[in-house]
Amino acid sequence: MYQGEQTQPILEVCHLKKTFHLHLVDGRLIEPFADVSFRVERGQFFLISGKSGIGKTSILKCIYRTYLTTSGEIWYASHLFGRVDIAAASEKTVRELREHELAFCSQFLHILPRVSALDVTAEPLVRLGLERSEARAEARRWLRRLGIEESRWQASPITFSGGEHQRLNLARAFIACPRFLLLDEPTASLDALSKSIVLEMMSEARAAGVTILTVSHDIATMERLADNVYWLQTGA
Repeated sequence: MYQGEQTQPILEVCHLKKTFHLHLVDGRLIEPFADVSFRVERGQFFLISGKSGIGKTSILKCIYRTYLTTSGEIWYASHLFGRVDIAAASEKTVRELREHELAFCSQFLHILPRVSALDVTAEPLVRLGLERSEARAEARRWLRRLGIEESRWQASPITFSGGEHQRLNLARAFIACPRFLLLDEPTASLDALSKSIVLEMMSEARAAGVTILTVSHDIATMERLADNVYWLQTGA
């Protein structure tokens, strides 16, 4: 354990700014957010909320390093490397963090050609070194829990509906029990039963010590779970 690990937050975002350069639209610059700062404690359920288009998902993507930040720091207290600034870390460090500590559940699914839903779900465990047969067994458990019909498990996710994509993404995010979980609108596109199952999954993960950072418009539901809410405002 690193010195001070129990007292420092697991995540500290400092003066984060992101600017997009739209080369196809007269080189226009768009700045969804600037000077965003917050801290997330270990084991916390942290909710980011705000109106559509204000940059909530972009913040998650900066933390996961799908996006490079324009400026600011993202300090993560890692088991592997100690305290590391994700915004400035090497690609190798980011890959290691994604494989062993971080998971990101997007609203959208990147479809791998000719790969079954079962193997798409099992992939995070295979990357961690689990035998494929064991990973598939665990994937079956998650797909069954999330209500994806067994007849669909060997099909390509390209044939899935939006709600099925969302549930498959959630299964991939939760299956390896990550240390830090980033969820982008986790209950969007879900029916009432699936939504209740996902809320149960989040509660169980938090009870197991997983830190959860989510963005959502479903404030009434998420506030019941959240330990802290950060309201993202225009010009933040």
